[in-house]
Amino acid sequence: MNKYFLAKLYSFLIFALSFGGGLKGVFAQGKSGTDTPPGQSGSDTPEGVPGMSIKLDNPLGTTDSIPMLIKRLLDVVLTIGVPLIALAIIYAGFQLVTAQGNTEKLKVAKRNLVYVVIGAGILLAAYAISEVIVGTVTAIR
Repeated sequence: MNKYFLAKLYSFLIFALSFGGGLKGVFAQGKSGTDTPPGQSGSDTPEGVPGMSIKLDNPLGTTDSIPMLIKRLLDVVLTIGVPLIALAIIYAGFQLVTAQGNTEKLKVAKRNLVYVVIGAGILLAAYAISEVIVGTVTAIR
């Protein structure tokens, strides 16, 4: 494969995982039947505005703190990243086998394998650091 194609593919995967991996739909209207009928006031009705009900739902679900958000994001990244790392290791091994003694191909295959192992180390170190931060913040509270 062309090295520029692989660079573009990796860039696209990183972009897709960064910006599209954990999106959740957010809607302006509440659930059907939750609005207060005109003339009646609900418990969350603002003063002076009869019939208007305001309820803001957390778009992140049950995530209510930044450390928990970071932990959940890294969980998603690990869920997708670990299989990609396994596939990249298999691909590098395939390159090693198909090199058949060609020194240039062996050099490229070894370089790819080293890069995959370094990337896996960075990914796992980021997860370990986030676990330590979340644990420390939780212990302080």
